[in-house]
Amino acid sequence: MDFDKLNLDRRSFLKTATALGAASVLTTGCSEQANPNAPVIPQGALDKNGNIVPPWSNWSGNQSSSPTARLLPQNTAELSQMIKDSKQRIRLVGAGHSFSGLVPTNESLMSLAYFTGISNIDTQNKQFDVSANTFLATVGEALWNQGLSLENMPDINTQTFGGAIATSTHGTGINFGSMSSTVQEMTLVNGLGEEITCNANQNSEVFNAARCNIGTLGAITSMKIQATDKYHLQEKSWMMKLEEGLERMESLRDSHRNFEAYALPYADYILGIAIDDIPESQLQTQKTVNGDAYETFRMLSNVIDYAPFLRSFIVNKGASSVEEEIRTGRNYEIFGNLRDIQFNEMEYSIPAEHGVACLREILATIKKKKIPVIFPLEYRYVKSDDIWLSQFYEQDSCAISVHNFHDKDYKKYFAEIEPIFWKYNGRPHWGKIHTLDAKKQQALFPKFNDFLEVRQAMDPKNIFTNDHINHVLGLS
Repeated sequence: MDFDKLNLDRRSFLKTATALGAASVLTTGCSEQANPNAPVIPQGALDKNGNIVPPWSNWSGNQSSSPTARLLPQNTAELSQMIKDSKQRIRLVGAGHSFSGLVPTNESLMSLAYFTGISNIDTQNKQFDVSANTFLATVGEALWNQGLSLENMPDINTQTFGGAIATSTHGTGINFGSMSSTVQEMTLVNGLGEEITCNANQNSEVFNAARCNIGTLGAITSMKIQATDKYHLQEKSWMMKLEEGLERMESLRDSHRNFEAYALPYADYILGIAIDDIPESQLQTQKTVNGDAYETFRMLSNVIDYAPFLRSFIVNKGASSVEEEIRTGRNYEIFGNLRDIQFNEMEYSIPAEHGVACLREILATIKKKKIPVIFPLEYRYVKSDDIWLSQFYEQDSCAISVHNFHDKDYKKYFAEIEPIFWKYNGRPHWGKIHTLDAKKQQALFPKFNDFLEVRQAMDPKNIFTNDHINHVLGLS
């Protein structure tokens, strides 16, 4: 293997760095033996008529269940009636990109697949209506053709608007809030089958709760979203020495429209990604991605199988060879990334001023305890908001995500890192893995009890719950 011929772009490196971890067998720290809790799809349950109901699992396979009914309302009238007629609890399902137990149920699983599309595009006020099951990836071009765009996006666009809003899904950029912060109005059918519209002036308390609702107020059917004028972006990615990157993190945050970083366990490098507005005249022909990079790292991963002590050397050699990359295009072309390697994820948002210190401690802990992980850590900034259950409530935040492969035992790794987030008063992402119960959540979210009061009024029969919801909200 010629280590001096590794010339990688950052997308290939991120993908191949994770491929390294998938193939590596490390001999210290957390065990890398076959995971006894590897994803297993359950068998289908029987409905009231004795028919088999298809089982459900999320994208990564760490959450699964055997519902006894699959509900698929085609319109609001059917949705309302299904809720009124239900003799068991209902959980809503979207794209399945949540890693926590928000969706699993052995009772009724409801899809709003017929509630899709955008409408009422208001170019003067720069707003549009979107149905709950519309995927983020599908609205970019339609809005662009009307001169509009989403003001920001997460890097995974294969989520539904309903699911993204329910969990305060976010992108990066200290001047931009989560997807929930762009919602101007919402329509939902509550646990009594009643259709309710809410905004800042009408049913305002419901609005404050509904913009991050974790699927517990009822079924959100549509939202009015604040957009902005369409814009082009330039994305620059480059590798920095770790200490240089950590020292520059906040200045890079403040000097770019969007900034994020990927920290590599056991490496002396960190990847920076900066995104800025550009005029259309500065669009460039896209660079061709090095197609050999992935195969190169596949061969390197075989070396790690037999010589785990070469782990740091190999990762650092690969990182040091990553070339600066610049991409330009329409905003929705730049924001979205393909995620074709399955993983499980834990994410906490901590006060922005503590982000660098928290990341330092996580990286030091991984190295000190020789935790066998090579998956990059994602580091982003998010603006504060006024949404009751949002992890960004009245707090500019730094969101740090840790991952492990979908077929690895992530629990030991996450258990080592989660207390570090607690040390910095981190709030968990509702759709990601965490271990906090209602008592601990109550201490982190100032409006926790206000949310519970609205939730109880919207769903007095506790139809939109499951065991996980009961645990994190303290419901009986």
